Amino acid sequence: MNTPGSAEPFDFDGDYGGDYEYIARTVIPGYRSSFRQALALLGGRVGPGPRVLVVGAGTGIELVTFKTAEPGWRLTGVDPSRQMIEIAGHRMREAGVGDGVRLVHGHVSDLDEDGFAAATCFNVMHFLPDDGAKQSLLRDIARRLAPGAHFLLFELHGDRSGPRFDELFAAWSRYWKIQGMGAAERAAFRARIDEGIHWASEARILELLAEAGFEDAWRYYRALLYGGWIARRAR
Repeated sequence: MNTPGSAEPFDFDGDYGGDYEYIARTVIPGYRSSFRQALALLGGRVGPGPRVLVVGAGTGIELVTFKTAEPGWRLTGVDPSRQMIEIAGHRMREAGVGDGVRLVHGHVSDLDEDGFAAATCFNVMHFLPDDGAKQSLLRDIARRLAPGAHFLLFELHGDRSGPRFDELFAAWSRYWKIQGMGAAERAAFRARIDEGIHWASEARILELLAEAGFEDAWRYYRALLYGGWIARRAR
């Protein structure tokens, strides 16, 4: 891992990116099942052979999960980390599900296609400050969706001044230990969080979604400080 306190606490093109798979499985409750939940929700809302945008392709688990269950889906995975794109490509080749999947190294704003039937954005937005960056990402996603298309957002979130935040954060920290993360690792990860996570409350997330052009947003999942919301692009 990178040394906490470095210029970039979450460097997805450095050691953190190489460790991301292990860290995500360890600290995110329901990490793998979250992709299956997304598949189950979207499966009832999209037609045959939809084009689906996966924002933050990461290590490719989401892409492989979707494509294995729904071979007819056409997927575009985008990620600003070259290392993540390479890992995702390797994982898809190993799983034999590369056909109908396009990987893009860059940002959503770099995409040359739109009209997607659905989009997902898992574990991305909490790395962005609420200085317009969160809003910009959501607006870029909305612009690339067809009117009425569905959007799933999965996020580490919380109101740091709220009455339950400290209790939930303490429980989440204990969860890392229960999952087998050692004391030194826990301290290093906590330092990264303190420096590099940009918290937003659920109320703020819903506000950002509405401002970006989404409607009918509701939370379908919660586990400690993680939540999942589904919305649709306004027609």
